Amino acid sequence: MTNTHTTAAIYYNFLEGAKRTEPGEDVRELERAADYIAILRKWRNHCPAGLIDETGKVRHIFTRVKGVEDPVRKVSQVLEAIPEARAELDRAVAAQEALSKIGRDRVELPINNARLLDDASLDTNGFKLLSHISRVTDWDDNQQITDVYYDEMCEVATQLTGAKYAFSNNHLRRQSEPGDGGSALAKLMAQSQGPVRGAHNDFTESYGEGIINTIAADGLPHTQTFGLTEPMLEAGLTADELRESRLMVINTWRSVADEPALKSPLAIADCRTVPTTSLRRMLIGKVPSGSPRGGIEVFTAVHDPAHTWYYYPGMTRDEVLLWKGYDSAEMPLRPPLHCAFEDPATPIDAPERKSVEVRVLCVIPKD
Repeated sequence: MTNTHTTAAIYYNFLEGAKRTEPGEDVRELERAADYIAILRKWRNHCPAGLIDETGKVRHIFTRVKGVEDPVRKVSQVLEAIPEARAELDRAVAAQEALSKIGRDRVELPINNARLLDDASLDTNGFKLLSHISRVTDWDDNQQITDVYYDEMCEVATQLTGAKYAFSNNHLRRQSEPGDGGSALAKLMAQSQGPVRGAHNDFTESYGEGIINTIAADGLPHTQTFGLTEPMLEAGLTADELRESRLMVINTWRSVADEPALKSPLAIADCRTVPTTSLRRMLIGKVPSGSPRGGIEVFTAVHDPAHTWYYYPGMTRDEVLLWKGYDSAEMPLRPPLHCAFEDPATPIDAPERKSVEVRVLCVIPKD
């Protein structure tokens, strides 16, 4: 008999009940030690030109460039060979691990088996699972993913939404353990390349206006675009046309391991059970005051008993999970929160979770 649910921990934002006091010097010291961006900025000139920008960020994490190797692996190879740099990164890992245990709300709750749902859809629950066999034959080949998979996901999104245009120029590969042997840098960048443990949504209501302003400014970013605006400009789309359309971002998630996904599966909350009072805005990547905003506003969340969580156990590479991350027709936005979790029933020797995410921006004619 198929299990109706599992019981596991979901991590939420800081506890709402108690006032957070000003962090003590010990916390500040941990924050300074965990700042790996400062370390990369310090050592950037030891890496090949173009790998790390002047702010200390590794390039091409969110927007893949054809023919470019994994940039994190390349930076790791250089810095791991420099004893002082490696020691600084190791200290940053220890500090980050210590910080992660401070202030998060760990809630044990049922995560329901979504395979028992008969009518899950983007319009009702905010998510949907599809059977879909991709033409990609090597999921470690970024070239194949950019050349083949983006178009496949744009086609799927178009069929589901009736979009006039669908754009994607970005993918994100996640793995439950770093694929480079567990380098310090890969651990530090787990938020970018590993399963994300905290309940969140990648967008807020401000995203559509940020995209429209970016197009109006001929591509000068007013939000994180994930590479979406370049093909939009190439298609000749204008800010006026976007304002007259419904904009929707479809997140797509696929397990690409050889075996069904067991370790660090993805949990997703029915959007109808996510009250706006449980959502908290957070700006990531804020740029200096007075400049166009290149960062992005996301939703984190505090626990609410109304939240109802689901997951699809044992997803295979011939299935794709889609959810609605942004919809200009929804004001206020009530997104299906999502995050990775650890199923206590997962065998210790279960294969590592490997997944690929692609976001698709749909431009849909208004009725």
